[in-house]
Amino acid sequence: MKEKLTNNLGLKVLAIFLAFFVWLIVSNVSNPLVPKSVEVQVEIRNDQILTENNLTYEVAGKKTATVYYEVHTLDAYKIKPSNFNAYVDMSELYDVTGAVPIKIEVVENQNLIDGTPYTKPGVLQIKTEEIQRKSFELQVHTKGNTEEGYEYGGITLSSQHVYVTGAVSVVGQISSVGIVVNLDGANADFTAVTNPIFYDANGNELPMGDKVTLSTSEISYQATILKVKNLGLDFQVEGTVADGYRFTGVESDIKSVPVMGTKATLASLSTLTIPSEYLTLKNATKDVSVKVDLTKLLPENVTLAGDGSVIASITLKIEPLETRGYKIAADDIELAGKKDGVEYILSEKTLQIDIQGLSEDLDTLNIEELKPYVDVSNMEDGEHNAVLEVESRDGFEMSGYEEFMITVKSGPDAEGESSSSKNTETTKAEEE
Repeated sequence: MKEKLTNNLGLKVLAIFLAFFVWLIVSNVSNPLVPKSVEVQVEIRNDQILTENNLTYEVAGKKTATVYYEVHTLDAYKIKPSNFNAYVDMSELYDVTGAVPIKIEVVENQNLIDGTPYTKPGVLQIKTEEIQRKSFELQVHTKGNTEEGYEYGGITLSSQHVYVTGAVSVVGQISSVGIVVNLDGANADFTAVTNPIFYDANGNELPMGDKVTLSTSEISYQATILKVKNLGLDFQVEGTVADGYRFTGVESDIKSVPVMGTKATLASLSTLTIPSEYLTLKNATKDVSVKVDLTKLLPENVTLAGDGSVIASITLKIEPLETRGYKIAADDIELAGKKDGVEYILSEKTLQIDIQGLSEDLDTLNIEELKPYVDVSNMEDGEHNAVLEVESRDGFEMSGYEEFMITVKSGPDAEGESSSSKNTETTKAEEE
């Protein structure tokens, strides 16, 4: 048996090699490699890098890539676009040309593909542009007509403004943003939800699609439908109160008045003005009360809704000012404009400051909120009369303060002298 196996060993090896070679030829003839290609969507990765740099982008040209590869004929049907993943990494964007290389990943059937797949062209063209975020006040447009005898009285929006974000060139096309309210047959208040609409400078709608984003994509609103229109009262007060008093506002038993008129007439009216001849302060020291017949103030072609007249009782509220004294510590007084190496010594440890205001306001006042300070920027060595000031705050005014002095010392011994002075004061206090 051994002789049979080893006899003519070379011929046997040659036979095996020739058999393999013949198989390889037959295999390649009957199942050759063929070039193929598929169209694959290109994925954008790391685009947040552009956003972080206040840039937006769009793909210039097609957003797909043609992937070329080789596969045996009998396996060609197994290869699909889903076997490949084409992507670009925006961190590799060359901003001079706007080109970013396309990379190919084989995610399935990699063993059936001969060699390395590639794409032509090997780059995706990207156009970048600065991002703009712009605020637009919502414009309300109406269409249709209310039921006869009713009028559109206005609208309350869930948001008065919207922010539009997009490429500068795109946002620049927008002149206004608004909503359309349909009034057809309306005879009562109603609510609805709608989408904002973009308009150009000529009032034409602009189809933006996904070119921009909105801070809110839906606007809810409540439309008011009235048979009459209510005009709020606008009080024109003139004059000043006496010293030591303050005008604090207007009170009226009537806040608005219903009126009727043509649609054109009412459209231009929003308030009914009570002129200053009825509302004069004249150095008042107490409340000023007047009664005004509103029918005498109505514009031409406008009448009151209902019968009779409307008498408004109006009061101009006057309140006396009160002065209160507050104790403040010298340490709480800011020395504005202090210089390095200069010692500032206040003659008082505490002092009184007088604040004028309304009693109820003074009840809630924290004197530290007024931030008392002295400007020492122009003080030279020596003793100076301090000029105390406080920060301006509505409703309060400093009417006076306890006088005090500031001693300014400069030079190399300033700090030591101050410390000695402080130690002496401490010793005296302990002895007492």
